[in-house]
Amino acid sequence: KQWYQRRVRAHKMTQAHLQETTTVLIIRDNDPLCVETKILTADSPVFRYILEECAFEEEDLTDFSSDAVGVFVTLLRDKKMVDIEDFLFREINKLARAFKINWLQLDCHNWIERRISDVSNEEEKTYVFDECYYVLKRLEDEEYMKMFVEEFGNSNDITFISRFLDNFDNLDTTMVYPLLQLAGSNVEVIIDTLTRSVANNPGLSRNALLALQHIDTWCLQSHWERWSSLLDEIAELPELTMSDLKIIFKFHSTASMQIISRSVEIDDRQEPQQTVIYDVDKLRGLLDDCVTLKNVVTALSAGRTRAIWDVLMILCNALSKYTPSQEEMGQFISDLERLCQEEQIQRVPWKLIDMMIPVLKHSKKDN
Repeated sequence: KQWYQRRVRAHKMTQAHLQETTTVLIIRDNDPLCVETKILTADSPVFRYILEECAFEEEDLTDFSSDAVGVFVTLLRDKKMVDIEDFLFREINKLARAFKINWLQLDCHNWIERRISDVSNEEEKTYVFDECYYVLKRLEDEEYMKMFVEEFGNSNDITFISRFLDNFDNLDTTMVYPLLQLAGSNVEVIIDTLTRSVANNPGLSRNALLALQHIDTWCLQSHWERWSSLLDEIAELPELTMSDLKIIFKFHSTASMQIISRSVEIDDRQEPQQTVIYDVDKLRGLLDDCVTLKNVVTALSAGRTRAIWDVLMILCNALSKYTPSQEEMGQFISDLERLCQEEQIQRVPWKLIDMMIPVLKHSKKDN
């Protein structure tokens, strides 16, 4: 009890001392700034630790501009966010996060949210995008970018994203996914971008691989002919790696699961006809029966299907259920090559089977 009372008295003395003391803030290209310590410690656990527990009398803030530090201290004193100038927001936001000032972090969130909703021209849109992207990349927080995408993702404005996509292969990877989202229904601009990337590189660029992994169902269904043509071109690249091949294989298998049917017009004089890619009941039967690689070969040899999409489906289904031995994999590859030569499997222009075989050869038991 006596120990507790001494701690309480010591805490009160510390608080009284802090109320009477000041802290020196070392700022960039300017004289040090003296601030009442209680202003800094009132809402910041970081400042409380530095100034109370560690008993430091100064704090180095030279990573921030003197203007930003001055406004930051004013905000802490007034305990409310004012309509700060645009060029100060980034540093104020960083200071709020660095010193864990919850109310100021929330006010910064609300400030950028208002700026996003109030955008009226390209310059303002570029500003808020840059701020959202900075937080995404440097502070590893997606929240601001999510707000931006929610506001502009359905605008179908390709002018804004085109200036980034023109330099697609050199973009930082963190920018690729937001740009895909901002493209909205303009799938053509993404396909055009990937086509240029494929034409200008001997292999798949890092950003092209990332983009392929984030293409959604609607994009595949609505523009499958163009995707198929693009993948034909990718298959001919001279420097495809095994990682590239695996990702492309996964892309095709995902597409085969998602695209059930699509409409095509024979010509202007005929009614549109439905081209069914899958007989769903037959496919379900194949999936139930083909749980090993041997089952897959048996089904193909028996002529139960020749469609490449069915082959992809049942192969992925089998490999997801168990890990074949090296001997099984070797035998399957031989059988697959034989079936291709005997035309038991539907031929495809982009030679997918030629890509599948090296992928399987280089697969390991743990993946």
